[in-house]
Amino acid sequence: MRGWSIFLAHKLEICCSSPHSLQGLGAGGLVLSISCTWRKLICQNKSIVKQNQFNAQGEKFVKPNSRKCTAIAVGFVGSLLWGATCILENQNAIAQVGGIFIRNELSNKCIDVSGDPGTANGTQLLLNECELSGFTGSGRITDQKWEFIRGGFIRNILSNKCIDVVAGELATANGTRLQLLTCETSGFSRPGIATDQRWEYIGAGFIRNGLSNKCIDVFGNPATANNTPLVLSDCEISGFSGSGNTSDQRWRWEPRF
Repeated sequence: MRGWSIFLAHKLEICCSSPHSLQGLGAGGLVLSISCTWRKLICQNKSIVKQNQFNAQGEKFVKPNSRKCTAIAVGFVGSLLWGATCILENQNAIAQVGGIFIRNELSNKCIDVSGDPGTANGTQLLLNECELSGFTGSGRITDQKWEFIRGGFIRNILSNKCIDVVAGELATANGTRLQLLTCETSGFSRPGIATDQRWEYIGAGFIRNGLSNKCIDVFGNPATANNTPLVLSDCEISGFSGSGNTSDQRWRWEPRF
């Protein structure tokens, strides 16, 4: 099962006209209310023991017949959890397959791959208007849909390539650009060298790199324009940049397809 991380302290509204794609995981105080088709994974002793398809209405899971506009309300604060990986001794995982848009909280624009669409290794990542219709302005399939997969990788749905830091293990400096690259799911960029493609979604919407502990940033202070490069930079966990401007490092999922 493919998975994405969910670490939310607010209400995320979702409208569905048919079963679409979103992946998530929760434990403890997770309350799910969603009308799309979901798989419910039951974990015991860190192993998946049961998997079924349901629709959830309120806090109850039912068969996938409803097509209403519902919501996910997540009321827990804790460690990052990943889809399909049983982290707690007993844990419920709720999942769908597909992809998500990653939207910037400040500009309301999305993580985009340069090009129309962009799929080649080394293609830089940019901030651009969200293609929530699923298509570019010229009618081609969007390259803005992503999924979190096991191990902390963020994979592009169109190209099956991952968010990568330019220059690999040598690149931890602020301002280092982000690109699309073949996924290093082995955990290494080359023998003995750890990958820089692992990410975690931490509190308040920051996406932090596992190797450098720096965050996905929009180049500028802050930056909101189309075609602005995405870079690695010190995480602005306070919500503000060093100069006191509102951070452009906060992101949210857009589960529309």
